[in-house]
Amino acid sequence: MNIGIGWNPVKGLCPVGCDYCYARRIYNSFHYDSTIRFDAKEFHAVEKLKKPARIFVGSTIELFGEWVPKDWIDAILEQARSHSQHTFIFLSKRPERFRFFDFPDNCWTGVTITQENPTKYFRIEKLWEANAPVHFISFEPLHSAIKPGVAFIFLNWVIIGAETGNRKGKIAPKEEWIRDILSFADDEEVPVFMKDNLPKFPHIRKRQEFPK
Repeated sequence: MNIGIGWNPVKGLCPVGCDYCYARRIYNSFHYDSTIRFDAKEFHAVEKLKKPARIFVGSTIELFGEWVPKDWIDAILEQARSHSQHTFIFLSKRPERFRFFDFPDNCWTGVTITQENPTKYFRIEKLWEANAPVHFISFEPLHSAIKPGVAFIFLNWVIIGAETGNRKGKIAPKEEWIRDILSFADDEEVPVFMKDNLPKFPHIRKRQEFPK
């Protein structure tokens, strides 16, 4: 199975507006069409994949924001259901809408947490409302120490990554921040995927584990 393929059947400039977003920089630099729209050609592109793959859905836009109509998301989930040989990975900063959708068994749902912030932990509460078989947290870009504690008891997967690009004020993860997350994950036997963009710390073993 391939490590990961990006699939973006919904295109346009993401309204969330994260200052570290690489896709936003690309849209602005190349003056791409910012209109949020359903791309039928991209929607059907997944049908051409023959070998089983892990497919990251909506890598350039927040798919579960109110700016994406429900019927678009329903169509994407039906496409996933029709291609059960693949694993479809959904990552959101707006998981409040997870509970309104019927995720097929080959879909994973996750939320992004970048820093220690109670308002962002609200996302974890909403993560459990997704009826998907795999729930995960992506700590990317990791911008501070994270101590989510009990949340790890129910997790199936953790991703850790750093901010990319040359943004002014860019924050590089510290070794102790990564160690804390790894410690919580090990306590609950949660697999961890460490992105290649992380700094190389000599005493931290790189992991690229997936849920079983």
